[in-house]
Amino acid sequence: MPSQEAQSIIDEVLPSAVSWAAAHGLSMVAPENDSRFIHAPMSLLPTKFPREYFEKAISLSQSYNKLVDKVARDETWLLKTLEKVSHGDEFTNKLIELCKEVIQRGVSQEFYLGIHRSDYMLNAPENAQKQLLQVELNTIASSFGCLSSRVSKMHKFLSSNGNTRAAFNQHYSISNDVREENTLPVNDADKNISSGIAAAAKLYSESQDDSSHPQAVMFVIQEGERNSFDQRWLEYNLFDAHQVVTLRRTLSQVAKNAILKDDNKLIIDGFEISVVYFRAGYTPNDYPGEVEWNGRRKLEFSQAIKCPSIAYHLVGTKKVQQKLALEGELEKFIDDENECKALRSTFAGLWSLDVDEQTEGEKQAQKQAMVNPEGYVMKPQREGGGNNIYGKDIASALSSMCEQERAAFILMQRIFPTLSDTILVRESKAVLGKAISELGIYSVFLGNGKKTVCDGFAGYLLRTKMEGVDEGGVATGYSCLDSVFLTD
Repeated sequence: MPSQEAQSIIDEVLPSAVSWAAAHGLSMVAPENDSRFIHAPMSLLPTKFPREYFEKAISLSQSYNKLVDKVARDETWLLKTLEKVSHGDEFTNKLIELCKEVIQRGVSQEFYLGIHRSDYMLNAPENAQKQLLQVELNTIASSFGCLSSRVSKMHKFLSSNGNTRAAFNQHYSISNDVREENTLPVNDADKNISSGIAAAAKLYSESQDDSSHPQAVMFVIQEGERNSFDQRWLEYNLFDAHQVVTLRRTLSQVAKNAILKDDNKLIIDGFEISVVYFRAGYTPNDYPGEVEWNGRRKLEFSQAIKCPSIAYHLVGTKKVQQKLALEGELEKFIDDENECKALRSTFAGLWSLDVDEQTEGEKQAQKQAMVNPEGYVMKPQREGGGNNIYGKDIASALSSMCEQERAAFILMQRIFPTLSDTILVRESKAVLGKAISELGIYSVFLGNGKKTVCDGFAGYLLRTKMEGVDEGGVATGYSCLDSVFLTD
């Protein structure tokens, strides 16, 4: 994009975009001052994305929902897959031990609520066909559903508003009579995710013969959460559209104030908890001591419907992702041959670093990563951004780690998406550059292995970051919220 054209777009569109964000709660807490609010990092205009691959990603939503649920309910396969990881990763080991405790006690709540996000990049190697490849499958605290919906609505407004329409049309070379729904798809992630939580709350309520306390959905949150607006919009939607009451509590508050009754009902501050929605608990930082682990135990042992259950949480580990890519493993959970083929078409190269289970192909991949580390990523069993190992650091890590430490990581093919022109905005300042994007597809699932209450696509997230930035989190400062402009 020529700089003169970009500056013209910035001059015409930026004031309207920033004003829209401020007026519609497209906001985050400022990093240096928790009493100041700023607009979330965002793209000024939507990014072009091929319709074919966008629709393919959506079409896989129910397949990934089914896969997560089936793997989570096969406790033998899940725990065996993660056995060696636990030896070199203390945090994952604690999660595994908690899962074993739940199994030993007996699962109090068979219904699991999944709010998943499957993240993809469009791999575009030179002189080869583009390929939609899965980066990861998030099963806990899949964030930005509400703010991504707002970015989509902001871009739709900018495409039609009299002050900005001309610049928008000029940038995309479209005429005034183009129907924006053909290119700017509806994104109702905020409504669909809250509807899934409300359905779980309703299911719980209907299962209780008597209740001496009013019921509420509890959001489990982090101290000093910057991304609270994304969570607050879910709370507001739950109340406005479904009359569902919500609480916000940290794990330490749960440990100190929650009561687990003899029938495993969870009571806190006068409310019976119907649904536990985790927006914390996915990083070791959320467990500074045994108090927080005790809080998590109360939640997992309770009758409340968990989002996610500890088993769903573990299904989202990178080791499970790698194991499912092996020949014959996915097929243990998905019977339909065509469905397996569709899922496998999105699998990137995934290799074990556990010397005791490596195939010859995996050993060769590890050797190649030492020689050509730019073609790979080393991933631990972590969520939240900032944890992966890239480039020359891979060779150093593989050389310096002991076998037990390496087994806690997987090796993944690095994806190289097409670069696009973008204008990214942080704190009202616009920056022009070449960027890459990552597409996240939200899906909601509620079931007990026999009965399915909810199952489907729930919305999308597009995160865009400047070329050369490895990690992809918005809350961690790497990416900006974006939306798609579909192309044929």
